[in-house]
Amino acid sequence: MVDMGKRTMLFLVLLSGLSLILNLVLGLALGSVMNQMRLLSARIVDYEAQWARLPWTPPPGPGYLPPGTIATRWSRHMVLVYMDARSYTSAEFMWDEEKFQWLIAYRDSQGKIIDFLFDGFLLIGYVWKNNRYLLPISGGDASDKTDWKEFLNLQFEVGVLNLNGAVENVSQSLGDAHYAVKVVLTIPYPDPKQSNFGEVSGVNRDFRNSGDRVAAVKWYIDEALDKWADYHDRGLLERTELVGFYWLHETVPQGDETMIKEISDYLHGKGYLLFWIPYFRASGVTNWKEIGFDAVTMQPNYAFYDSGVERFEQTANMCVQYRMGVEMELPLYKRNPRIADWKESFKAYMDAAVKYRFMWAAMLTYYYGNAFVTMATTPDIREFYEKIYWFVKGTYPNPP
Repeated sequence: MVDMGKRTMLFLVLLSGLSLILNLVLGLALGSVMNQMRLLSARIVDYEAQWARLPWTPPPGPGYLPPGTIATRWSRHMVLVYMDARSYTSAEFMWDEEKFQWLIAYRDSQGKIIDFLFDGFLLIGYVWKNNRYLLPISGGDASDKTDWKEFLNLQFEVGVLNLNGAVENVSQSLGDAHYAVKVVLTIPYPDPKQSNFGEVSGVNRDFRNSGDRVAAVKWYIDEALDKWADYHDRGLLERTELVGFYWLHETVPQGDETMIKEISDYLHGKGYLLFWIPYFRASGVTNWKEIGFDAVTMQPNYAFYDSGVERFEQTANMCVQYRMGVEMELPLYKRNPRIADWKESFKAYMDAAVKYRFMWAAMLTYYYGNAFVTMATTPDIREFYEKIYWFVKGTYPNPP
C-alpha cells in the first residue's frame, strides 16, 4: 500500500511538471503568434504609409473619363442621394430643402452658405416596400409596375422638387441667379424573375421576355420625361437640369447587353445619357461603350471587401485603360477586415485620388450624400465634411 501511494505521488508530480512545461510551450507559441501578428500589422501600417508616396506611371490608354465635358453633360462631381422604402421610416433617407443645401453648398459649422459643392445629383434607391426590391437582393421579390411608379414619384416629390428649391436658396445666397445642378434619375432593374409586371400598352409584361423588359423601361422613361416636362412648365424645376438616367444593376448579366443597347438608343433619341457605376471589374466594364453606356465611374470597393491599397492602382489602371471615371466610396462604416475603421478607409480613398490623379482628371461619383449630411451636422466628425469640400475644390489635403 505504501509503495502504491509513493507511485501515485510520483505520477502526480510528473504530471504537474509536464503540465507546466506544456503550458510554457503553449504560452511561448501563443506569444510568438501574437508577436508575428503585431509585426504583420506594423508592416501593413508601414506599407500603407509608404504607398501614397510611391510614384505611379499611367498605363497606355485614352485616360480617365474627363470631368466637365459634353461626355458627362458638364458634371464633375456627382453625389449619390439615396431614397427608397427607407425614406418612409428613417430620417437618414428622407430629404427636404434644408438637407439638400449641405450638398449643393459647403456650409460652415453655423450653417452659413460659403461656396458651391456638388454639381450633379444621382437620385437612387434599391429597397422597396413589402419585401420587394428595385435591384435584385437576396430574400426579396421583384418589383412591379405599381412599385416603379411609386418610386418615380418619390424621386420627384422628395428628390427633385426639394433639390430645386434648395438650389434656388443657395444660388441666391452666393449671388448666382442662374446656377443649376445636373440630375440623373434611376431606372429600376427589370428583373427576369418578374413574370407579372403589369400592363404596358395594354399588354401584361413578363420579364422573362426581353421585349417586355424593354417595353417596361421605355414606359418608365416616358413617364419620367412627361412628369419632368409638366413640373418644368409649371416653373418648379428652373434650377435643375435632367441630363440622363442611371442603370441600377452594377454588373451586366449575360443576355442583358442587347436590352441595354436598345434602351440606350431610346434615351439618345430623346437627348439623354445612360449612366452606370459598376463594381470593381464587373462584367461589362471593358466594353461599356459597345453595350450602350455613356458615362461610367467604376467602384474600387476597397471599403467593402478584403483588399489592400493596391486595389486603388488596379482601379486607376483599368479606368485609364477603358476611359472610365471613379467612384469615391466614403460611407460611415467599413467592411474591409484589413482596416481599422471608416476613417482609415476615408483617408485611403482621398490619398489614392491624389496619388493616381483622379481627383483632378476624372469624373467622380460619390457614395453617398446621406452620410455627408451626417458628417456636416455632427461636430465630432465634421472635419470629414470639410475635407470632402477641399477635395471637390481640388486642393486636398489642404483647404482651398
